[in-house]
Amino acid sequence: MKFIFALLFATLFAQSSFAADVDGEIFYKVRGGELVSRSVTLDVPSRGQGEVVLKGERFEWRTTNFWTTRNEAGEVVFTAAFLTDFMGMQSTIALRGTYIKGTNLIRYDGSFYKKEGHVTAEEGLEGFRYNGGFSFSYDR
Repeated sequence: MKFIFALLFATLFAQSSFAADVDGEIFYKVRGGELVSRSVTLDVPSRGQGEVVLKGERFEWRTTNFWTTRNEAGEVVFTAAFLTDFMGMQSTIALRGTYIKGTNLIRYDGSFYKKEGHVTAEEGLEGFRYNGGFSFSYDR
């Protein structure tokens, strides 16, 4: 699992030997119906050694499951799952998205899914509900 995740993000750090933080945003709808966004950071360890961590102001999530697929058009789709405990509530969060790499920038964009309780996320994200989206960018 960590090896596959490291391969996806290795393109970010091919020329560097240190850990890097990738700034981004998660946006989602809260119970009252309001759309909110949170600034977050994806901590990617050097050379794929260690855990990938998603950090926000009041949380820190570590990947529990990760996989990638490539569609017929060559697009790489990745899914990263996290078990969360927030304000006494357990849930499983899944980020599913794609990335595009340029000479100056790498962008990761996609959707944010949630399921109550700690569960194993599988390919189809059965039982998960769409909750919002995310966007990350890394200047090369």
